[in-house]
Amino acid sequence: MSKQQNNFFRKIFNREKSYKIDELKARHSKWLKYTMLAFTVLLCGLLFVFNLEHKPYDAPNYLIASGNVWEGPALIADFTFPVYKTQSEFLQDRRKATENSFPVFILDENVEETMLNKLDNYLTVLKEVNQNLAESSDFSFSEKVIRPILSLNPNQKNLELTKIQKQITQYLRRVYASGFVNIAIDKMTATEISVKTGTNEFKILPSNILTDKNTFLINAEKMVSASVISQYQPLVLELINKLNTPNLQFSKELTDREIELNVRNVPRTFGYVRKGEIIVQNGEVLSQETVSKINSYKSSVFMTGENSVDIFYYIGGYGHSTIILTILFLYLIIIRKRIYADNMQLSIILGVIVAVSFLAWLSGQLHSEYPIELLITVPALSMLVAIVFDSRTAFYVTVTMGLMVSGIRGNDYVTGISMIFAGVLAAYTVRDIQSRTQIYKSIFYILVGFLISILIFSIERSHGYSELVTSLVTAFINSLMAPLITFGLLFLIERFTDISTDLRIKEFDNLDHPLMRILSEKAPGTYQHTLSVALLAERCAREIGANPLLTKVGAYYHDLGKMAKSEYFTENQMGIDNKHDLINAKRSARIIIEHVAEGIKLAEEYNLPQRIIDFIPMHHGTTLVKHFYAKALEVAPNPEEVHEDDFRYPGPKPKNKETAILMICDFAEAISRLDSKTTEEIEKIIEKNIHDRVLDGQFDECEINLHELSKIKKIIAKNLIGMTHKRVNYKEIPKKAE
Repeated sequence: MSKQQNNFFRKIFNREKSYKIDELKARHSKWLKYTMLAFTVLLCGLLFVFNLEHKPYDAPNYLIASGNVWEGPALIADFTFPVYKTQSEFLQDRRKATENSFPVFILDENVEETMLNKLDNYLTVLKEVNQNLAESSDFSFSEKVIRPILSLNPNQKNLELTKIQKQITQYLRRVYASGFVNIAIDKMTATEISVKTGTNEFKILPSNILTDKNTFLINAEKMVSASVISQYQPLVLELINKLNTPNLQFSKELTDREIELNVRNVPRTFGYVRKGEIIVQNGEVLSQETVSKINSYKSSVFMTGENSVDIFYYIGGYGHSTIILTILFLYLIIIRKRIYADNMQLSIILGVIVAVSFLAWLSGQLHSEYPIELLITVPALSMLVAIVFDSRTAFYVTVTMGLMVSGIRGNDYVTGISMIFAGVLAAYTVRDIQSRTQIYKSIFYILVGFLISILIFSIERSHGYSELVTSLVTAFINSLMAPLITFGLLFLIERFTDISTDLRIKEFDNLDHPLMRILSEKAPGTYQHTLSVALLAERCAREIGANPLLTKVGAYYHDLGKMAKSEYFTENQMGIDNKHDLINAKRSARIIIEHVAEGIKLAEEYNLPQRIIDFIPMHHGTTLVKHFYAKALEVAPNPEEVHEDDFRYPGPKPKNKETAILMICDFAEAISRLDSKTTEEIEKIIEKNIHDRVLDGQFDECEINLHELSKIKKIIAKNLIGMTHKRVNYKEIPKKAE
């Protein structure tokens, strides 16, 4: 077997082996794709039907609110049921029961008699006291206080002391009869107290007749100043002060028991609805009482087991979820095939949908007096999709997210529409984003989206001012968080995947980049060629709606590999002979083709994003190096020995419009170095080259169409006329005129 035949069979074997590996990879990729799609459908469907407190016969909770209009048929009670208080009402009643519970005191009936006996003892001593006894250390009254009474003769002294005893006794009996407590009255909040008078006997006393130690002395001073001779007042006050002993002792144990009993006795219901009674009519504006009746009816139905969940409920929930997701899936399969074909990109979109679905489900499970559903991060994720992919995809994803929020929350149409409106505005604010700081303007547009929708729905449903303000504050928090969430997720995506956003691409739109500086030094002709191609490609991209930024930046770096052997490329052969004249055609073709691999190697070394690197091989695709192929055929003794595969670029072919544009502009730019031609002639040359590449199948794997190719042809021709026009030969000024 000849060497040529051996190489031929080796190529066939390697190609078949490569096909088998590619087929296995394709099968694995499809299996993974279908698994992700199925998992998304199953998980989202589960969130539709798995509700910790869900009752399948319930109307959505957001509809059953005071001020809303009942849009369903008249609701009639099938049985008698109690009307339950709401949780907040019940807790409020329990708090009131605690606040209104009476403090409990224990009556000590012996205190009054003890104090009267003590008074009698004091007065007996005073009746018998003399000067010597007054000076005794055992006597409890000071000489100054008792001197006026001691100065009297015995009969007068007894008479005055008897009067004093009568006045003090009357005061004490009056105080003890109304209640003398051992705690400060001003610290009691209750208007009444409970007094335990026996084993199981209690009586209620109003708080305003009670006396504490402070008021006991204050009232005594008033009584003494009004009814006692001034010279005896100090003695009377000192006697009363010695009798300052309450007869009602506060009992914390009995008070706590009273509070517990009162709280336990707070009713959970506040009325009944009888069988056959109309709970609510169609079109009726719901009052708080009607809302309580509806919720009580549902709870009663649930507790009596009237309704049960059947298989159709779960089928309906999964069907609901699948219909919504199908809208997005069809868009990706038909309109955005490149996203659907890339499992990484597809997983990002599916992850966004699952995340929003979970947040929607969670907002329905968390009980809060605040509208936490307005914190669902739909606007942030809409911006993320718009930046990573495009605004059209972001629109479809946003609508899908809004519908999922609405469905999972029990057909919460209001929240769903609000999220869609704010999300769409957020997505379009970053449609042509050029810098990371530009994303912060989205805060204003997201807030406007929420503001408009919240105001409109609040007016429609007659919400109160406080509810409106709370919703707006919650929406404002969501607006502030959106850019931060988007930035964080963008960092993770760019860090752990090969996806590069336009913000990342923008960082390489810089002619001062080290690679561009090296290119200008090592291959100045290629550098100028690159700038011209970038200008043409950017204008073409704008004309057909492709990504102009990506096209321009991709054009900047598409010929980096020429730096390795720049002298072998015509645009760099200034003042030197053509080196291809010294080598055979096959070797020349290999050098030309190798610049693709060299360019990829250099781009990876400088960490260029994959989206830019793709331009290096794709702008040539699998085209034929015609010049050297034709030259090889001319000199070969046997043309059949010249293999076309040796003169073709390795590919891949252009996968998107941007790389297809660069392929066209790359060969078209060479026309600018030819003799000046008319627009029609240039268009014919470009059209022929485009036609050759179409027939060669170079555009089979991208979404560019014939209409767009026609537009590109005209844009290139128009711009090349300006690049190739002849300048006027300006005349010199005659010497005589000087």
